[in-house]
Amino acid sequence: MAAFSLTSATVLIGTTWTGTAPGDPGTQTVSGTITTSTNISTMLTQVDVGLTVAQLEITNFGSGGWKQNTVGLKEGTLQLNFNQDFTASQIDALFGIGGSAIPFGGSGTYYVDVKPTSSARSTTNPSYCFQVYNTQYQPISGQVGSLAVGQLQLTITGQIARLTA
Repeated sequence: MAAFSLTSATVLIGTTWTGTAPGDPGTQTVSGTITTSTNISTMLTQVDVGLTVAQLEITNFGSGGWKQNTVGLKEGTLQLNFNQDFTASQIDALFGIGGSAIPFGGSGTYYVDVKPTSSARSTTNPSYCFQVYNTQYQPISGQVGSLAVGQLQLTITGQIARLTA
């Protein structure tokens, strides 16, 4: 098995999408890309795309004493860790992408496109695309003399797409 070191991941964020967008209703075939994207890759130190599915117990008298389970609803989160920078057009400016704010806990949504490298989408460099809204923002964390870091927690609103072209 080959190993991969994540050194040049690309994370794009924006407000509009061409083609069929990811997210609600979650059953469509996603195609296209973010049209007004901002590349925030150079601001980030870590990206975590987390996908989970609910486990629903369906045990009955015929299960032979074993718990039986089935798959329930799916959900996803995106966590972005960054070195904080308050200068113009840097990470704190995420709150001005597309001319509107990413409201904490608000109803505004954004599209995100995450790739393992900076190369174009391909079967060996898939692009994970989804629609998100902001659920947590930690603008500053640190101590005297240390690097100011931050964290942004975004909730994926619906279907996630793995695009290779």
